[in-house]
Amino acid sequence: MGALDVFFPTVLAPSWVTFLLVPAATYLAVIFYRLTFDPLARFPGPKIAACTGLYEAYYQCFKEGGGRYWVEVEKMHRQYGPIVRINPREVHISDSQWNDVYKYSSKASKPKWFYFRFFGKFPSTNVAESHELHQLRRGPLNTYFASSNIQKYIPMVTSLIDKLVDRVHALEGRPVSLSDAYRCLATDVATGFAFGKPFGNLDEPTFDHEFNLSVRTVVKVSTFSRHTYGLLLPVLHSMPERFARKMNPAFGRVKWLMETMQSCVRRSMDKPEAAPGTNPDVVQTLMASNLPAHEKTFPRLFSETRSVIMAGTETTGSLLVAITAYILNHPDKMEKLREELRQAEKAKAGAALQYSDIRELPYITGVVNEGLRLANPTPTRLPRVCPDQDLTYGSYVIPKGTTVSTCVQDVHNDPAIFDSPSEFRPERWIDPSERRRLNRYLLPWGRGMRLCLGMELATIDTYMTVARLFSPSCPFRMRMHDTRDEDWKIYHEFFSGFPKGKGLEVMVTSAGNGINGTGLNYY
Repeated sequence: MGALDVFFPTVLAPSWVTFLLVPAATYLAVIFYRLTFDPLARFPGPKIAACTGLYEAYYQCFKEGGGRYWVEVEKMHRQYGPIVRINPREVHISDSQWNDVYKYSSKASKPKWFYFRFFGKFPSTNVAESHELHQLRRGPLNTYFASSNIQKYIPMVTSLIDKLVDRVHALEGRPVSLSDAYRCLATDVATGFAFGKPFGNLDEPTFDHEFNLSVRTVVKVSTFSRHTYGLLLPVLHSMPERFARKMNPAFGRVKWLMETMQSCVRRSMDKPEAAPGTNPDVVQTLMASNLPAHEKTFPRLFSETRSVIMAGTETTGSLLVAITAYILNHPDKMEKLREELRQAEKAKAGAALQYSDIRELPYITGVVNEGLRLANPTPTRLPRVCPDQDLTYGSYVIPKGTTVSTCVQDVHNDPAIFDSPSEFRPERWIDPSERRRLNRYLLPWGRGMRLCLGMELATIDTYMTVARLFSPSCPFRMRMHDTRDEDWKIYHEFFSGFPKGKGLEVMVTSAGNGINGTGLNYY
C-alpha cells in the first residue's frame, strides 16, 4: 500500500493530488516568473506586492476598513525611492517633475482592470480605455463643458446656494451635517447643469443622509469588484429588489435617482432639440453631435450623464467640507476672508458681487487653492498604459504595456514645492509671481488629456459657496460641533476619498447683523 493510500482511496488519490498540486505548482511558477524573468522584476518594491495582487486587495478591501493602499504606497516610496513596483503589473512614480505617461504624445490608455472592473458596464467617457475612443467621446462633451456654456448656469448655481443658506439658517441652534448638505448642493448643481433643472436633493429633510451613506457602500463594493475580476457588480445589478432593500436602507432614494436620470435621458432623446428660449441639455448636445449612431444609444447616453453627475458630487462635496473645516479651525484666516469680502462689497457700492468679482479676490483664491491642494477628494492613483512605446524614468526603462501611475497628492505634499505642505496657508498664494509658480503644481483635476471636464463648474460652485457662507451678509455664523479631524479628513480611498468618521457637523447661530435671510449681496 502506498503512502497516499493511507489517507485517500486509491481511485481518488490521483485526481485529488492533481487537483491540489497542479494549481499550486502553476501559481508557484507564476510567482517565480514575476520575481525573476518578468520585465518588471528589476524594479524596486516589496516582493510580496510583486508576487500577487492579493497584497493590494488586502489593503483596499480589508485593512482598517479598506481603501488604505494609497497610504501603503506612500510608505513604499519612503523605503524604496521614487519608482516602485506596487503590484505584479504596475509601477508607481512619486516625482513632481515627471508626467510623461499623461502627455498627449504618449497616447496612453486606461487599464481595464482598474477602471472597468470598478465602474462596471456603463460605457462612459470616464471608462473609455483607448486614447482614440476617449478622444471620440470627449469631443462633444468639450462643447457642453465650454466656459461660455457653463457661464449660463451661474444664476442657477446662485439660486441653489441661496436655498442651501435658507435651509441651514432654518436649523439655527441645531447641529447641521455640512458633509450631507454640501453633497446635496453639488448633486443639484450637477443635475441642473446636465438637464436644466435640479433634482431637488437640497429639499430632502435630512440632506439625504442615508443616500450619502449608501454612496460609500456602493464604491466600497466597486472596490471589491475590482479585486474579484469584475464579477461582483453584475451579481449585484441582477439582485432582486427585495434583497437590495434589505442590504441598503437608502435603496429607495438610489432607485429614485437612477429612474429620474433615465427619464430625463429618454425625454431628451425623444426631443433632441431644445425648447425655444432654453439651452440644450447634455443629452441633446450629444444627440446633435457627429458621434456615430452606436454612440447615441440609450445605454451610452445614460452612462455618460450618470458619470457627469456622480463625478461632480462626491468630489465637490468633499472639497467644500475641507475648506469649511480649515476656515473654522483658523479664526484668524476666517476674519481675513470675511474682511476681504466686506471690502469687495463696499467697493461695489451696494451692487451685487458677481462671480467674476469674487474670482479676482486674492485671499479667497488662496483659500480655495489651499482647499484644492489639501482636501484630497480623489486620492486614487491615476494609472495609464502606453501600448505602443516604452517610457523612461531616470535609468529605468518602463516596457510598453506596463501600467504606470502617479498620485496628485504626492505633488501637493512635496515640501520642495509647498513649504510646510501639511499647513493650511492661504497666504502662500497671495503674491502673483509665487501663485503662478505654484499653479503649475496644483493638480486636483487630474493630469494630461483626461482632465476633469467639470473643473470650471466645480470651481464656480466652490468660490460662490465659500463667499456666501463666510460673507459679512450671511445671516448666520457657524462653529464646529462635536467634530474631530478624523471625522472629515480623507482616510479611505474608494476612487473618491472618504473620511473615517461621521463628517463635518456645525452649530448654526444667528449673525445678529440685521441682514435678512436672503443675503442677496453675493451673486
